[in-house]
Amino acid sequence: MFGLAVSAAGTAGEDTLRVEGFDSPLRAHRFLVIGDERAWLRRFNLIESQSLYKGRSILVVQESMGKASNVSLLGSVGRRRWDVIFRVRDSFEAQMVATYVANAPKPVRILWLCANTMCEIPRALWQRWREQKLDVTLIGGSDGTSVACEWEAIFFPHRCPQETVEKVLSARGSGLSSLAAKMKEHGEEIAASGAALVWSNIEESDTRGCMYWYDPHDGTVNDEYTKKEAATVLEGVAKWLSS
Repeated sequence: MFGLAVSAAGTAGEDTLRVEGFDSPLRAHRFLVIGDERAWLRRFNLIESQSLYKGRSILVVQESMGKASNVSLLGSVGRRRWDVIFRVRDSFEAQMVATYVANAPKPVRILWLCANTMCEIPRALWQRWREQKLDVTLIGGSDGTSVACEWEAIFFPHRCPQETVEKVLSARGSGLSSLAAKMKEHGEEIAASGAALVWSNIEESDTRGCMYWYDPHDGTVNDEYTKKEAATVLEGVAKWLSS
């Protein structure tokens, strides 16, 4: 699909760049998806299908105390069938997530959404799951404001502005600024091919990780309402109009 020449990956400190298709397994890793809810669900649904739909699918909406939520569950995310949905506002509710994940059938897939820019995923949760060697995949959903977490991969949307790529990667580590800047000259060629950028540090020898391309349209999202869901929405609209 994509014809950009491939250069060899450099060791730490060398000024080389590898641009090829991303094919590292994401199951049992933590990665961030920049974009809208359809982009988040495409990656999530791919992980679920690779797990043969076994285990549990969890949605976590994290909010900061006293801050208004900007996450709506009326769209594709809310209509999706989740095994459980958590609302996290403090350490006690985060502990409830940890307890559920520890005892749930594996593999576990978590889509973690931050309702505002003030919250961050508790690092202790992922450390605990790693120490216990649990089969847990953590997927962060962001509209471009990086959620604080030591991500192992970051997926960018199609035709993502260069400044967004550099901003997000710079927040991940100072050594990634130059890596992101090198992609500028290839940005239009990648976008014209229908591909998008992904940064990954999964099994990479370079401590900065590497940049790859991927197909941002891979994966399906069911946006259709069932008859029952449509009836519920119409009833709500009717009540609102008559009030």
